[in-house]
Amino acid sequence: MAANTVYRSDTAGVASVHTANTGATIDGGQSYETQAHHPSQLSFAASSMQLSSTQVDLTEIDGGLAMLLERSRQSLNSCKETVSFLKNRSKVEEDYGRSLQKVAQHTLKMMDRSGAGQSTQYAAWQRLVEVHETLASNRMKFSITLSEMSDYLGNYVKTKEGVRRRLKETEQKYQKAIEDTEVLLEKARAKYEIQCVEWEKLLVRSSKNDAPGGGGGGGPSSALSKTKNVGNAVSGIFSKHKGTTPESLERMGQEAGVKAKMANEAYKRLLHQTNAMRRDFYDAQLPKILASVMGLIEEVDQFLKFSLGKYAYTYESAVLADAITLKPMDGSGVGMVEMVGDIDSKADLDAYLQATAKSGGRINRASIPYREYEMSSVARMYANPKHIFGVPLDVQLERDQREVPMILAKCAEAVESFGLQNEGIYRQSGQSSQVTKLRNEFDLDAEQVDLCSGSCVSDINNAASVLKMYLRELPGGLIPPAQRSAMLEYFPSDELDDGHNTQANYSRDEDLGLAQKISGLADAIRSLPQTYKTTLAFLFMHLDKVQAFQEFNMMNSENLSIVFGPTIFPTVNDPTNAALDIRRSAKLVKFILDNRKAIFEAV
Repeated sequence: MAANTVYRSDTAGVASVHTANTGATIDGGQSYETQAHHPSQLSFAASSMQLSSTQVDLTEIDGGLAMLLERSRQSLNSCKETVSFLKNRSKVEEDYGRSLQKVAQHTLKMMDRSGAGQSTQYAAWQRLVEVHETLASNRMKFSITLSEMSDYLGNYVKTKEGVRRRLKETEQKYQKAIEDTEVLLEKARAKYEIQCVEWEKLLVRSSKNDAPGGGGGGGPSSALSKTKNVGNAVSGIFSKHKGTTPESLERMGQEAGVKAKMANEAYKRLLHQTNAMRRDFYDAQLPKILASVMGLIEEVDQFLKFSLGKYAYTYESAVLADAITLKPMDGSGVGMVEMVGDIDSKADLDAYLQATAKSGGRINRASIPYREYEMSSVARMYANPKHIFGVPLDVQLERDQREVPMILAKCAEAVESFGLQNEGIYRQSGQSSQVTKLRNEFDLDAEQVDLCSGSCVSDINNAASVLKMYLRELPGGLIPPAQRSAMLEYFPSDELDDGHNTQANYSRDEDLGLAQKISGLADAIRSLPQTYKTTLAFLFMHLDKVQAFQEFNMMNSENLSIVFGPTIFPTVNDPTNAALDIRRSAKLVKFILDNRKAIFEAV
């Protein structure tokens, strides 16, 4: 077994212990080796490499290393507790700083909203709040410093825990190697004793045979005494030698002697190696490990002391910074007490009253006038409805200051926007409830009705039906009776199509003259009052747009005339002529639609 120990010390007085590979080789080819650590793993702080008296004493104490390892664990636990404290303290300071900063910022915003102006109280209060912002900033910086200290100390503890673990493992490896060697030594000693006992028995047996009366006679008393102390381990060893000859006994004795000598040599060799290994461990390796653990304890304790000192200094600096913020010592500013002392409440009140008096008006001592209650637009609409159903056309247009009725304009716009491709427009009826609702809305205030959303968009027939209802209920009709009769004269009853003589009717129209009819209808329309004339032109222009999409809505001039003939030209009260008048009015409407541009351009 060989052991090499190297000592290294740097300029800072930090010593390192490095133990080379230490091995113990036992006869028989088995080798037991413990691996030493790198110098950085067994470094410790010390002023010199001499072992202290305490460390030397620990080498004589059973469990001395365990005691030091426990002490190092306590030191590391103290560091962990400090890490936890610093981390929690950092969180407390951070929460405090952020809360104080939030309160200060909120206070400044509220002061800006209050409109206190530049009074001495406002200025002092603003400076006080700014001081609190500075205090919050100091606390947050202090929190960051504590967090950094906590992280650094935590990493240090992890590193030193690894060092402690490796020192413990090193000692355990040495102990294991010694224990293994002692087991082998005990086996060699037992083998050596067995060989000696057998050799001794053979010597005794041989001496008995050589004595007078051989074979079983007495012998030297010393030999007999020795055989009684052999023990139970080799009892009956001579049972296999009964009847042997003196020559064979002598030969066996010689062989047993050789074996005993060989066992003795092996036993002494293992004993020498085991003792050498034990001496190396207890005299060299164990003191080094103890010194390393002691150095670890001293280093950890010193580092913890340094960390606590740094924390104390940092805390004192933070408190001092707060104190200087509250009360500057170099004359660069004033303290909080002086800030409050600068408040001049009387001057603030005088300034406020003067500013208010300048901006304020004078007291109005006149009698309070009567003020009529202003109703909402909805209430006014219900209180003063603008009826259109059953109201003569000229009356409502003059009242509303419009050229065409609002209901006609809105319904036409809705149909042209959403219903030109709707099959059967103006022929299909809308939902009775929706049509009634629209009628009531138009009869209340036509300007407030919205036909571009809701049920009107989903079913355009509702708007078309309410427009037809309005035209039917118009007093006197859309065309006054005089002009209505003049226009119907151009379509006498004998010219109406009976369903069997269509070609003949066309020929009669040609005989009467298309130009004559256009001219006569234009003269009749021209004689209408302006409101009726404008409304009639607007309606037929709208119907002309509808029939332009007859490919989609199936509403040509003939279908539209069937719907709007009785509406524009209502029948007389004579039931016998009612059906005839309906056909004449449809014929008239169809003719106007087919020749709209020519008729209204002549107007």
